Amino acid sequence: MIKGVVIKNIKSNNDSRGFFREIMKETDKYTSIKFKQISHSKINKFVKKGWHFHKKQYQWNYLLRGKIEVYLLDLRKRSKTYNKKIKFIVSDKKPIVYFFPPNIGHGYITLEKDTHMIYGTSGVYSKSEEYKLPFSKF
Repeated sequence: MIKGVVIKNIKSNNDSRGFFREIMKETDKYTSIKFKQISHSKINKFVKKGWHFHKKQYQWNYLLRGKIEVYLLDLRKRSKTYNKKIKFIVSDKKPIVYFFPPNIGHGYITLEKDTHMIYGTSGVYSKSEEYKLPFSKF
């Protein structure tokens, strides 16, 4: 695992009408950082998304629909997990929310069509806060 990254399983409360999921609560230990923007992204199949990092921004991701392969890389030189990479699969069949702090390289590849991601960020979108990484870093 990478220091500061949180991967939380989400419980579905199912009944004949469908389901209800609590994605994030104020009492979750990683929610002391407040978010300033919530975004929705639709991504086509086999698209590589991201491969970047933020110097100030924290981020929460929740996959609404589809399946993705997630990549995270610790770029914090003073971190005990500096340069550590992790990769994991996220599917709407087994819902999770994953959170990462600033200076964590992140990206994913979509594995199904009609993939939808909701993500919250501690800052509002700014191109000056997007630092690109070469794909070879992953």
